[in-house]
Amino acid sequence: MNKVAAIIAFSFIWQVSHAGSSRVASQYEAGFKQDVCKAMSRAADFLVAVQKPAERGAVGWSWQVDKGPISRNVAGLAGQALLSAYSATGNEKYLEAAKRYADGLVAEKDKWSTKNLPYKTDIEFLARLGKLTGASVYSQVAASAFEVIRKRSPDGASEVERIASGRKNSPSLLGFDVALGIRAASAVSARNYAYQMADAVIGRMGGWYRIKEDARFSYLSGAALAAALSELDAGHYRSTIEGLRRDLQKAQQSNGAWLSNETQPSAYAVLALVDGTPSQRAASAKGIDWLKSTMLKKGSYAVYNDYMPEPFVGQVISEVNAEALSALAMACRTN
Repeated sequence: MNKVAAIIAFSFIWQVSHAGSSRVASQYEAGFKQDVCKAMSRAADFLVAVQKPAERGAVGWSWQVDKGPISRNVAGLAGQALLSAYSATGNEKYLEAAKRYADGLVAEKDKWSTKNLPYKTDIEFLARLGKLTGASVYSQVAASAFEVIRKRSPDGASEVERIASGRKNSPSLLGFDVALGIRAASAVSARNYAYQMADAVIGRMGGWYRIKEDARFSYLSGAALAAALSELDAGHYRSTIEGLRRDLQKAQQSNGAWLSNETQPSAYAVLALVDGTPSQRAASAKGIDWLKSTMLKKGSYAVYNDYMPEPFVGQVISEVNAEALSALAMACRTN
């Protein structure tokens, strides 16, 4: 019996044996009552522990934890999550881990070009780090990186068009990608560009926000965009934000998670709903409770979790761990 077949067989046997019970493995029981700030610190400690040393450049994180080379497109999210953890706790090791990645970006800044664009998450990360520490080098590199984006796409609408052309095979992710761009533009004070991106992606919603055809990526995109629009201009985009939040609230499961107990969309939904109506804020808090309860033994997160014992959960992906940490850090700061 191969590994996949063994997992499927164990899953079936475990679920049958737990029929009529809580169907929660004992390892998760403490998580239901875990303090949110303690949970956040455990998640941040894990992300620091799995940061990889430099491989022909900056330090970073592999896509699947402990497997494969550094994946540069997830590192900005990890860095931002650690900044949020530092802001919530003042723990210097989170800031130092973030700075290790940032210093590698600074050293490589001359490699960016219109054919080798910087990642939007790196731009926002560097801008946030510069503001947090007062170190102008990070802010300057963030601004120069955004100018590379602007050389490729002079305005926000053309950047949305460029992103959409690259997402032809997965159009429902357009809202997610553009949300990252809106946040990056806002972080470097390019607000007009951010508004242009927002207006363009909203104008295309019929093409990418397709809940019936692609619920997973539509809810993920909707949640990320709602949060980005709220930070950009909650009043101006109120109608769009409220519509996305209503859909998210309706889609939440009774256990507090979204979709098939998936961590990534649940984390983004938590962030999207936290500033909503009282009932939406309650939904956000319920989502946080689910995130606390599904933390794995090392302080990590699987891409999905049905409360089965390890290793019978989803893969442990660096990006998803960063996104869960960002949601926990928000809850810790507002607790």
